[in-house]
Amino acid sequence: MQQILEVLTKGMKRSNHKVQLMLTNLTDSTCTVSFEPKGAQAQLPVGEIFVVEISGPGDGLVEVSFDRDGLSIGEWDGAQTRVRNKRGDNVVTY
Repeated sequence: MQQILEVLTKGMKRSNHKVQLMLTNLTDSTCTVSFEPKGAQAQLPVGEIFVVEISGPGDGLVEVSFDRDGLSIGEWDGAQTRVRNKRGDNVVTY
């Protein structure tokens, strides 16, 4: 029975996806960027650029929302996220 289950689940692996976003703050004030569902936040200064890399198994769907408090990036379950600034420094990794 175990061998049958292994054969059946072997083909059911979830596809890995990778999404990259470039966020640029063109306003005159710092923008808060929130990453959901994990709740991490980063401050995007005026004129700064963040490169956001989201990868992992799942559907690869990313939701970007804007409100008066800033931006919210909603990743899919199981995703790993890395945010770097324009100099290549890690800002957020989880």
